[in-house]
Amino acid sequence: MTLDIILFLSVLAITIFLFISEWLRVDVIAILVIIILAWLRLVKPSEMFSGFASNAVISIIALMILGYGIDRSGIMNRITRPIVRLAGPNEKRLIFLVSLVVGLISAFMQNVGTAALFLPAMIRISRSTRIHLSQLLMPMGFSAILGGTLSMVGSSPLIVLNDLLKQEGVEEFGLFSLTYSHD
Repeated sequence: MTLDIILFLSVLAITIFLFISEWLRVDVIAILVIIILAWLRLVKPSEMFSGFASNAVISIIALMILGYGIDRSGIMNRITRPIVRLAGPNEKRLIFLVSLVVGLISAFMQNVGTAALFLPAMIRISRSTRIHLSQLLMPMGFSAILGGTLSMVGSSPLIVLNDLLKQEGVEEFGLFSLTYSHD
């Protein structure tokens, strides 16, 4: 093993330890790793922030910021309060209602964005109802994915697929072509 490999594996091990231990925030750890990799000359300084050139990375960051802003505005409280009120103390009803709403919204909005929007609200619902967060997030995540397949705007791979079909001269899918059959 070369010195570069040993250094890289050491940085990787420390990064994993910091993620698991949660001594620092995840974003702080990520920035520190970028700086350390450049400082150790494992990554060229010109490549330090090249990951931010990816549209996917920027769109996920933007969705998280947008979700935080929408949550802070109180809109998510207006959406989730009636859900919690309708569900009452019934955990299964709460999971069903949350899944239904998330699935419907993700049919008309990117499924990742929908999940990002509902994440802070799910944390609050989990705390107020004393239902473990994972019991709410897993069904919510699956519903966002399934809801995203109801229309062409809900899932990024479907948008890419439609563009590829158009480039090849094949008939494109309509907005709800995946939801129902024309036959």
